[in-house]
Amino acid sequence: MPDQTPNIVVIQADQLAAAALGAYGNDIVRTPHIDALAESGVVFGRAYSNSPLCAPSRASMMTGELPSTIEAYDNAAEFASSIPTFAHHLRARGYRTTLAGRMHFIGPDQLHGFEERLTTDVYPADLEMVPDWSLDDDQRLPWYHDAGSVHTAGVAAATLQRDYDEEVLFRTLRHLNDVARGTGDDPFLLVSSFIHPHDPYEATVEHWARYDGAEIPLPAVPWIDPSEADPHSRRLMAMSELGDAAPSDETIRRARRAYYASVSYFDDHVGRIVAKLDELGLRENTVIVLTSDHGDMLGERGLWYKMTPFEGSARVPLIVNAPGLVDPGRVSQTVSLVDLLPTLVDVADGGLEEGAERAPVPTLREAAIDAPNPFGAGRSLVDLLLGGTWPGPGRAVIEYLAEGVRAPHLTYVRGNFKLVHCPGDPDLLFDLDLDLHELTDLSSDPAHAALAAELRAELLQGRDLDDLSNRVIASQRRRRLVREALDHGEPTPWDHVPMDRGSQTYVRGDFWTAINRGRLRAGG
Repeated sequence: MPDQTPNIVVIQADQLAAAALGAYGNDIVRTPHIDALAESGVVFGRAYSNSPLCAPSRASMMTGELPSTIEAYDNAAEFASSIPTFAHHLRARGYRTTLAGRMHFIGPDQLHGFEERLTTDVYPADLEMVPDWSLDDDQRLPWYHDAGSVHTAGVAAATLQRDYDEEVLFRTLRHLNDVARGTGDDPFLLVSSFIHPHDPYEATVEHWARYDGAEIPLPAVPWIDPSEADPHSRRLMAMSELGDAAPSDETIRRARRAYYASVSYFDDHVGRIVAKLDELGLRENTVIVLTSDHGDMLGERGLWYKMTPFEGSARVPLIVNAPGLVDPGRVSQTVSLVDLLPTLVDVADGGLEEGAERAPVPTLREAAIDAPNPFGAGRSLVDLLLGGTWPGPGRAVIEYLAEGVRAPHLTYVRGNFKLVHCPGDPDLLFDLDLDLHELTDLSSDPAHAALAAELRAELLQGRDLDDLSNRVIASQRRRRLVREALDHGEPTPWDHVPMDRGSQTYVRGDFWTAINRGRLRAGG
């Protein structure tokens, strides 16, 4: 077992559903590199996003706190610089912290504890996408999803998202070369975050061809007429213009094929990163974490993209691979992305070492921020990584506070039961062990009445949803005012502009000094 503090590499996809990976039982998608990580690592079979939307999910993941606690309500809610992230925690422990790629930070702070950021973000850091809970369901804002990505899915010679991910991969591999060139013993944290397989569903010719002759399955749950759908699904179908009629089977299969091809494209990038770690002799002492910010419904129930509490949208892959540190295995307990911060800090503090004594990771609630519900903040996964279990069932809280609702939409997963609660909507209750496709609502079943009440009480303990709703609405109003003001006059973008290190990297001054500095012999 390595005796050095382990390096940590987090590889993150965007909108990658757990069910779209071979490691999670999909026998159509081609993901050999991720499958290999899973085979020699620990696979968390029931891991959830804490918000099925990009920016709040990522802010929540990085802080170990729910979006409502840190006021990261939606894709235009500023992520405050004063809130500690896992990058802050690891940097304070001597790690060199680097971000390559996407993290959808909103606001002028585009680092949040990372010492360096190698690329800009693919999406802007501004306040453009502020929801408005006063709008009717059919009142659309310009940046809403629509059905276009489904109906135009297919092959593209080049796309903006592909350009971005190629840059992220290039910067990631080059940074690993730089790490291997270094002479210091400091461990490193590298987060390499890609936009694929996020819609639009546009595949390369090569990856599309990998599915020639494949029987792309239709959704297990076909299109549900909005009049028969739950209220939240009905709102999303209206908002995204999905509710008029079901797409043709051919259209659905084409969109799903393009999505699978994009997953394979991401998988190739994962393979390149892992191969580089092997090539440079870094793999043995590196903990690799692979995950996504949320999933994609892919036509299940007639829904696409995310924003729902159903499994396709809310359940994410979570794979931890650390040869020599963690034995392969599968974890069935419910976990969520807020568990990542305490886990990484635990790993940095030697938690994977045999017989290690681990101290609790400081959290926001210890800093007296009002978050009294005990089922919100993250907890370390190290016990589970080492083959142990948590006492009692695992838990996950999922918050959705963005467009498509008019009140806080909360979901609570405890073990195999999932409760969905939103003021004004009837509750939903599912037994995921018996009903993976969430077709049988048990909330009105007398035999489950006590369980539903118990789960609701746990979810709402310490939470005032009227107050939360008022805070969200007030935040929306403030941000709309600020956005409208900033639209006048000369704008000042918040987007990250990577530092130009060309003068330090290529030949400047003495020729041979530069050449020798850049040389990295084979084998590290």
